[in-house]
Amino acid sequence: MHVTPIGLILILVGPLLMLFRPKWLYIATIFSLPFTATGVVNVGSGLDASAVQVPMFLGALLILRVLFSSLWKMSIPLPRNGKICLLWLGVFLGVATLSLVMPVLLDSHVRIPSSQLLNTSASTLIHLKSKNITGLLYVVFGYIFAYLIAVINQKPIVLRITLKAFLAGSVFAALWAILEFICKITGIPYPGMIFNTGTALSAMGYIERLRGFPRLSSVAVEPSIFAQILLIAISLYLPFIFGSLTLFGKTLDRWLFALLLVMLCLSTSSTGYVGLLIMGFTVFLLLAIRGVLKLRYFVVPMVGLGIAALIYAVSPTAQQVLDSTVFTKSEGYSAFERFMTIHNAFEMFREYPILGIGWSSIDSYDLIVNLLSNAGILGLLSFVVAMYSMFRLLYRSIKSRKRSLGLEGLLQIDFAVYIALAVILGTCMISGILYVFTFFWFILGLTMAAGSMQTLHADIHDPELHSSPAQPAPGT
Repeated sequence: MHVTPIGLILILVGPLLMLFRPKWLYIATIFSLPFTATGVVNVGSGLDASAVQVPMFLGALLILRVLFSSLWKMSIPLPRNGKICLLWLGVFLGVATLSLVMPVLLDSHVRIPSSQLLNTSASTLIHLKSKNITGLLYVVFGYIFAYLIAVINQKPIVLRITLKAFLAGSVFAALWAILEFICKITGIPYPGMIFNTGTALSAMGYIERLRGFPRLSSVAVEPSIFAQILLIAISLYLPFIFGSLTLFGKTLDRWLFALLLVMLCLSTSSTGYVGLLIMGFTVFLLLAIRGVLKLRYFVVPMVGLGIAALIYAVSPTAQQVLDSTVFTKSEGYSAFERFMTIHNAFEMFREYPILGIGWSSIDSYDLIVNLLSNAGILGLLSFVVAMYSMFRLLYRSIKSRKRSLGLEGLLQIDFAVYIALAVILGTCMISGILYVFTFFWFILGLTMAAGSMQTLHADIHDPELHSSPAQPAPGT
């Protein structure tokens, strides 16, 4: 076990914030969500290395603070309109827990196929491993964290602070990616020891290159995760760019939105590019359903596509990057290995369809087969119903507004969270479920909170936010 330099600081400061400044602990937790490559403590070495991520460490302190507060008050707060969502998410957690009986029942009688294309003979006998327990603990933590986000953000004023903190963290990650890009093209050593402190191979995305072109992962474990964080940030920014709302100031909001969009394009992540298409499709679908879609709304995306096509036509570098990440990626080694993991996982599901072979037993780079193979039909159904209930909650809030309000009336926070949820689940379809990352559960919690929010007030000087040392975190 090794404590990182930034981890040492957080271990000293975090408990103090938990005790005396819970509001700042909450803000720091939300700000740190993009920092998936920043480890507080590294455990193990080599292939078995893992790290306690910063948002998980701070989130755990936040959970402890709220737990102590709830015990002191002898009450457990519940979200206003997200109880059904929370219930079905709890059912999914229950199924994932129940599925761990499978490694016990199948102990040493079934072989799990290797996930490595060049070493297909390296299959392993199934039995209950620490990986299964750790995987379940990620879900337990995520469920509690989503619950806290839903409860804390019941008031528009607190939701505004939450969005500010998350978007500020995302903008910082984008700015750090600029530094990473400069270092890679100039040969200056990249200061990975500051934020890229996780020692697991999966957290070394900052060393990746694409045929000589620098790939960007910033403070995230790899470019695809960095891209998914930026996609969420861009989705949540939509009401502040194309609607009537303002977050940091109208001009600054536009510059920050442009920064996030540019860095997403430079990340060289096919997941990010597919996510942009999902975002655009979902936006236009909602606008069409609500009857506010007009011809002029096609101008901005068409101009953007025209500029992208022009850059692709005149820039050999752009052609090389896009060909490698999108057009010819299905022919590469990585794609074949991904297809192999999906095939192997599906075969495990066919053998054990009810509960799969146990949560976190086999890897699969997609959402559906991953759930089927690890938690069976029961796991997939409970997850699908939970997600359906969240989309339904958000859409009912969106539908409650009159069509006469037009585009600006439609583009509110519930609309933005709907897009973010659609994008994150859409990208999980091609990259796997992101249950090990706190930002995934953040979106689920935000869904349960935003489902009852139709507008976001601009006043941030609510006296209830300025809690004394004896008060819990905002909204708890």
